[in-house]
Amino acid sequence: MKNPAFKLCLLGAVMAIFHTAARALPLNIPTPPPLDFNPPKGERVVLGNGLVVYLLSDPSLPAVRITAVVRTGNVYNPAGKEGLGSMTAGMLEDGGSASYKPEEIDKTLEYLGASLSSSMGTEEASVSMFALSKDLDKVLDIYADVLMRPAFAADKFDILKKGELEVIRRRNDDPGKEIMREAVRYYFGKAHPYGKRTETASVESITIDDMKAFHSAYYRPNNVILAVSGSYGTDKEMLAKLEAKFGGWQKADIKFPAIPEPQVSSSRQIYFIEKDVPQAYIMILNKGMTKTDPIEFPFEVTNDVVGASSLSSRLWDTVRARKGLAYSVYSSYSRRNAWPGYVYAYCGTKPETYSQALEEILRQLKRAKTEALSATELGDSKGAKINSFVFRFKTPYDLVSQRALLEHFNFPPDYLENYVKNISSVTRESALAAASKLYDPDNALIFVIGNSKKFDKPLAEFGQVTELKED
Repeated sequence: MKNPAFKLCLLGAVMAIFHTAARALPLNIPTPPPLDFNPPKGERVVLGNGLVVYLLSDPSLPAVRITAVVRTGNVYNPAGKEGLGSMTAGMLEDGGSASYKPEEIDKTLEYLGASLSSSMGTEEASVSMFALSKDLDKVLDIYADVLMRPAFAADKFDILKKGELEVIRRRNDDPGKEIMREAVRYYFGKAHPYGKRTETASVESITIDDMKAFHSAYYRPNNVILAVSGSYGTDKEMLAKLEAKFGGWQKADIKFPAIPEPQVSSSRQIYFIEKDVPQAYIMILNKGMTKTDPIEFPFEVTNDVVGASSLSSRLWDTVRARKGLAYSVYSSYSRRNAWPGYVYAYCGTKPETYSQALEEILRQLKRAKTEALSATELGDSKGAKINSFVFRFKTPYDLVSQRALLEHFNFPPDYLENYVKNISSVTRESALAAASKLYDPDNALIFVIGNSKKFDKPLAEFGQVTELKED
């Protein structure tokens, strides 16, 4: 048998027979046991002035991280002072403190390889620090002074205000971000705290005294939760440091302005902004859920199947992969604390085929509302959610900061411990019930930005259109 070609053919035939036989053999892979996720709780302590502290030691690295979660947010900006919360947070980061000038803080942190940051969200704020363990005392002293006694330096305030005004001037440069902001604004209502946006006049009206008053109203120990993790010795030693720095911080009665219930439309509303851009941008919104609504679990599984940013979602498969109508298409949801948030679908597509993309998204939302997930879809989604959930907590700091945030939003104390069980308990029936309640494409708010001269169909074919002027 000297013919090389014959030898190769014979070898190929043998391997094909072996491969076919191997595929026919049963795979004796043992079924893995159910995931038992028992994250460490850490220590929860309440100081005498009401400051809640979560502690979780992490000796793996010689560093310490601390985050203060503050019960406030842009939703509490006074009327006509939109932007006050975010600017107050910005000044905590850059405006110095009673004992430290801004330049001194910057130089010290840079020299020590430490950091300090502050942020303001819709319904929460945070102030965070990082330091090597050997520098903890010095950085903690700066951090505590900034958190309790910010200086709001006038020169830094002027820089911050100019920056905010520049952000407003350029806020429509990115149509993808523009449609996200404007769709939410018109969904909740331009005058509602969930829908208001920062304006030039509101920023111009903000003063240093306004920021001092905002800070005094909400940055109080009985309105703050500290999450602490790192290599800091024993919990007792760390608590002693925190008591020394924050024990004299005076608590106060916190008066939160009432947030009225949003009056969202119960019929289809279409808004359109004419803009000469290469793509058409589409966003579809329906009424969502509050932070702690138990419908979260079955709906989270459903949303994963419908439009999560993965190759397996229905929107990705139909709108992008099969029809080639969009590069970016997905569905998601945004929850609120006081009142329900919204569920939404987003797409950036060619204006010449925008109607096909919009029709397909509406079709898939209606399908999810009326047709149960397949057993395979349900199983794959639950598995993906459970696996990704476990890997969200790569460090003890991730875990302890999440516990602080969950307490801030009034989640049950055992939310993390029961998450896997709650996702595992989702059935085809419960997923369908959640989708049926939240998806309502026939009565959704549809927001579109694009060049109508290139549209393949008039937007009016989808309903009555209100055209808006970009501002």
